Amino acid sequence: MATEGKRFKRTLLIALHLNYIAGILYALFRFLSTPRVQMMFFRRLWAYEVWIILSFYLIFLYLVNLETEKISGKAIGRYVKKMRKILSVNLVLLIFPWGLFLMLMPSFLANILGLNSIYWRILGGMSLVGALIYSLPYFQYRKKLAYYVYLFGMIDNFLAAIIALAVFLRKKSPLIAMGSIPLLFYFSYFFLTQARRYRQLFKKSFV
Repeated sequence: MATEGKRFKRTLLIALHLNYIAGILYALFRFLSTPRVQMMFFRRLWAYEVWIILSFYLIFLYLVNLETEKISGKAIGRYVKKMRKILSVNLVLLIFPWGLFLMLMPSFLANILGLNSIYWRILGGMSLVGALIYSLPYFQYRKKLAYYVYLFGMIDNFLAAIIALAVFLRKKSPLIAMGSIPLLFYFSYFFLTQARRYRQLFKKSFV
């Protein structure tokens, strides 16, 4: 079982790496192939796409590095330290780029980025609510409710990734959405592993 879990995780991480690399290369190709004089505005947009996807990729690399970081101490202490480090990144993302930015960005910028659909405004509000929900295990990691928040996070992030991917494939969202989708899949898996780890460490009864 543990071997299958490691194999699945390795496959998932490889797929997410390839997704980011393909997105960066495609956006870079479009940037380089866009004429400077006639289409400077679109050239700058492609440069922005490259920067955004690369930024999300660096965040993803940071998260993967956190998982391999060696932490000393007792089992529960190691679990809490690593969980809080990774979860804090999720909370920051939910509050700003996936929350306040989507909700408060000016209409002209939303039109330029292709984020003028009401879906993105709703997603911004839901992200802020999600930040409040996911802060519970950060501060109250021993409570049984933290376990159910982990399960909710697993389902919530997975569904958000699927919906964002579907919107992207229907060409209703810009390429920068491909910077967020891998992170959503990653956090879905993260919450799943935290739920399993919680049950191992605290051994409480669940309904």
